Amino acid sequence: MKRLFFLLLTCLFFSTSAFADKTKFTATAPNVVALGEQFRLSYSLNEKGEGLKLPAIKGFRVLLGPSTSTSMSTQYVNGKMTSSSSYTYTYVLLAETEGKFTFEPAEITVDGKVIKSNSHTIEVVRSSTKNKQQGTHQSTSAQAQNITEDNLYLKVNVDRKSVFMGEPVKASLKIYTKDVKVVNFEQFKEPSYQGFLTQNIEGSNSNAFQGENINGEIFYTYTIKEILLFPQHDGEIIIDPMELSCIVQLTAQARSRGFFDDFFNNYKNVRIPRKSKPVKIKVKPVPNNAPRSFDGAVGQFKMNTTINQDSVKVDDAITMKVTISGNGNMKLINPLKFDFPADFEVYDPKTNQNLQSSAKGMTGSTTFEYLIIPRHAGDFTIPANEFTYFDPKAKLYRTKLSPEFKIHVAKGEGGISNTTISSFTKEDVKFIGKDIRFIKTNLFEPIYKGEIFFGTLNFYLAYILPLFIFLMAFFFNRKRIKENADVAKMKNKRANRVAMKRLKAASISLKANKKEAFYDEILKALWDYISDKFNLPLSDLSKDNINEILIEKEIEKEIITDFMAILDTCEFARYAPSSGSSEMDSLYQKTMDTITKLEKNIK
Repeated sequence: MKRLFFLLLTCLFFSTSAFADKTKFTATAPNVVALGEQFRLSYSLNEKGEGLKLPAIKGFRVLLGPSTSTSMSTQYVNGKMTSSSSYTYTYVLLAETEGKFTFEPAEITVDGKVIKSNSHTIEVVRSSTKNKQQGTHQSTSAQAQNITEDNLYLKVNVDRKSVFMGEPVKASLKIYTKDVKVVNFEQFKEPSYQGFLTQNIEGSNSNAFQGENINGEIFYTYTIKEILLFPQHDGEIIIDPMELSCIVQLTAQARSRGFFDDFFNNYKNVRIPRKSKPVKIKVKPVPNNAPRSFDGAVGQFKMNTTINQDSVKVDDAITMKVTISGNGNMKLINPLKFDFPADFEVYDPKTNQNLQSSAKGMTGSTTFEYLIIPRHAGDFTIPANEFTYFDPKAKLYRTKLSPEFKIHVAKGEGGISNTTISSFTKEDVKFIGKDIRFIKTNLFEPIYKGEIFFGTLNFYLAYILPLFIFLMAFFFNRKRIKENADVAKMKNKRANRVAMKRLKAASISLKANKKEAFYDEILKALWDYISDKFNLPLSDLSKDNINEILIEKEIEKEIITDFMAILDTCEFARYAPSSGSSEMDSLYQKTMDTITKLEKNIK
């Protein structure tokens, strides 16, 4: 009965855990709202539930809700059909009280189980009234004059301005805007980060503006990038300013106002250049009382050392692993140097890293794997070793000690101890002479002393072949000169080759993750190809007449559609806030295929 009871309890535990992992109940709302502003509080559930219970809502008035919406999707992956559904419960709230308010988790019942959402904090601030009394009908130039460094600026935020050598600094590159509609940005110039090693924080930037309370006013911010900076020397290090051009949407209205003016506003995009201020970081040296085993590791770490076996035969391999885990400058940790017995042959350690970069720093583990081969029988000891790191929070050095390993090596096959000189390795052997020659085994014709070369077949070929080669080169050169005289024909002939050179340059930019240069080279490859292929000046080309030209040349409709789609993608992506490397790889391959198909279809 006891066994049955524990078995049922275990099954219930695992089924509950699996259910909790499968069901997701999420609350979303703005982080900052203005006093008197209406906003939406939404709860999303990926299973059908019932009995939604909201927490106590203080400081807000519920205007509407819950408004329920359902969405379902079905997809086939590797021949298997999967379906998912989403249920959203939306409330419209009005902020009535200034301050910070935390919404406790809401509850809902799914298949008899109570599921809780996450909590969410909302800050209510008093809205600024500086711009409320200004006229609403301004010209584009007047609106542009109202865009200042106070309502549109860039800033490099750092989580700390004083760190120890090797301690990371988290830098956030952000756009701040108030009462200005930023629709895009371009010509982004990132700081050079001189004096730092850098590590990007993956998935740190969202694709939408977020509200923030800046000195009692609501600013909308966009995080371009977040990065970890590891200082490489002490003293004062300056993070250079970043630069970019914001694309701002302004309303251009006439002075006279009609009934339909509000419905037919004209919009104009204006490019506003912005530059952030430099940021100074003070880097303090680590204390000078470091132990001898300190090798530059800074953070909080743990060490685990293991061997796969401690009783082997001569020439059997032993694997020793040293795993260092924690938070800090993990990439700068060097392998530990052990005092192995002289009778052991030891290879350079293999390094495996499993690291993640987040707002909390670089976390994970680094494993050093040592391959050891004993060459003599006997009992040996691998002494304990020290790993020392500096803890910046406690401001002191900490040392971790590996265990001491006793190794028993038995005699190998034949009952005798193998005698091997282990003081030399494969890398120590060098080629020091060329006095030994290999015997040639291939057949060859000897030349007899006194043989006459004049009048033989080789003698006449020595005169005829150079003459024949000269005539071939002469006629080929005349043909090339004649073809070069026809400029249009030459441009047509070289169009594909020039396009491939452009795509090769785009491939280099793709590997270097230079997004703007990549899309520029793709566009130039396409435009130059059409210009050379049909002998048309670049100034006379547009997307419309390219479409007409390709239709006139009876190009397949699918190829024309792909060609125009690539042009649109490049023009849009050059100004998009972010583009993944997978999208750029796909676009590069699609461009190669389209130009190849177009080359085969042009008559």
